[in-house]
Amino acid sequence: MNKNLKNILIIFLLSVIITFVFDFSFGGINSDAFGLFLNILYGLIIGLSISLSGLITQLVLKRLDLKLQPIKTYTILLISIFLYITIDVFVVNVLWYHYTQELPFTFVFTNSSGLISSLLTIFIGIIIFFIILSKSYMSKLISAEKESQRNEEMAAKFQYETLKNQINPHFLFNSLNVLSTLIYKDAEKADAFTINLASIYRYILDHQDDDIVSLKEELIFVKKYAALQTIRFDKNFNIEIENISNHKEKFLIPMALQLVIENVFKHNIVSDQHHMKLTISVENNFVKITNPIQLKNNKEGSHGLGLKNIEKRYQILTDRKCEFISENSLFVVRLPLLESLP
Repeated sequence: MNKNLKNILIIFLLSVIITFVFDFSFGGINSDAFGLFLNILYGLIIGLSISLSGLITQLVLKRLDLKLQPIKTYTILLISIFLYITIDVFVVNVLWYHYTQELPFTFVFTNSSGLISSLLTIFIGIIIFFIILSKSYMSKLISAEKESQRNEEMAAKFQYETLKNQINPHFLFNSLNVLSTLIYKDAEKADAFTINLASIYRYILDHQDDDIVSLKEELIFVKKYAALQTIRFDKNFNIEIENISNHKEKFLIPMALQLVIENVFKHNIVSDQHHMKLTISVENNFVKITNPIQLKNNKEGSHGLGLKNIEKRYQILTDRKCEFISENSLFVVRLPLLESLP
């Protein structure tokens, strides 16, 4: 139904109600047609004047933030409407009694019938407007909340996409650096590395738009990535995967395991004298990645895209925290397993 038509109907009903109240306050329903007409006219006038309080509602809602201060806004609205309706009813009644019945301007305040009629009109007007205001207010509050949620979701999605987009160039940059080194050292290894890299990048392209991937798919990718690193480090690196058979259909963020492994290479020595063995397992609904700590004397420069990226992407998807802990000469990373997208 059109909003203006609704307001007209509300005003009409208000006029009818006030007509009965007006007659009742004088001892019964006026059977005189002209008297009934005057009472309906009075109801329309008072109803229209009360409806102008909607302008006060709009003014308050423009000046106050409904989303940030809902209670304060609602309280100010109620006080403003109460004061307006009270003043409005007394002004209309003073003028009405004076010009329709030639009573003195003080009649409303000195005569019990005029005072009771005014108070009843104020009461009915406030009740009716309170119902209208509450419905309108709740509608605006719900709309504001939905808009806030949409904005938060859009911001989170944008942030997540930005974080994901950091990964592909970062991975390619590091891989090309390794390939450049291998070309001068061992052309055969460089060729094998290129073939493996093409296979891995196919996985990245297939899942670049995914927010989460299954643990099963991520482990397949990690095994291919590990094969690449075996070429790079001349078999001084290997991964052991254990205790994951019952958790393969759970999810984590794409390339999370690869970023953790890359972080290991960034900060630790991998050589003939310092073999690097990573263990990947599932523990208490977390993927656990463990490696021995054998830190380099001179750490490589970092762009901060590894563990921080993982942590920020998880913060968008879940309240469960990633864990990065050094314990007993081991570095342990725990990444939450997800049932699905929230």
